[in-house]
Amino acid sequence: MEAPAMSATGTITMTMREVDRFKAIQDVVDGRLTPTRAAERFGLTTRQIRRRAARLREHGSEGLVSGKRARPGNYRPQAATANHALSA
Repeated sequence: MEAPAMSATGTITMTMREVDRFKAIQDVVDGRLTPTRAAERFGLTTRQIRRRAARLREHGSEGLVSGKRARPGNYRPQAATANHALSA
C-alpha cells in the first residue's frame, strides 16, 4: 500500500510524542545520534529505529505519522449493536 502523495505546502498533524520521535530519528539519519541511544530513549529496538529512519528518508516526516489516525478501532461495536444496547 502506497502512502498518499502530499504537496510541498501540505500540512501534517503530529502529536508531541511524534514530533519528539521525528527529531530523534532525524538526528539518527543525520548521524548526530546512534540508533542504539535513540532506541534506549524511546524503549524501542535498534531494528525499529533503523526501519523508522528508512521510512523518514523515503517518505519524509509524514512517514513517521501513525497510519491508524482517523480510522475506527478494530473493536468498535457496529452501529446496530450500539443502538440496541443504548435503547435497552
